[in-house]
Amino acid sequence: MLHQATHTVWRRLSHHVIHPLLAARRHHSDVPAYPLRREFGVWTIRPDRGWRSRRWITPPLHFTRHIPAGDRDSAAEWAMEKLDIG
Repeated sequence: MLHQATHTVWRRLSHHVIHPLLAARRHHSDVPAYPLRREFGVWTIRPDRGWRSRRWITPPLHFTRHIPAGDRDSAAEWAMEKLDIG
């Protein structure tokens, strides 16, 4: 009886709380983006969706170790240059 009650509570919790949070996290805009991130000591550029967005599986599109961690402005300029934006 207790097992069935625990299962029912877990199902309700996952249906009303966990699934909506995961769905909101997976929401993407219509236009693909290439966010600049700091990963494992390097600045990286990855797409925000697709198989290349998985950092533990694939290498980033571009990365550099020449820019210090605290210099986000220089990293943004580097990213715009690599993506031919600026």
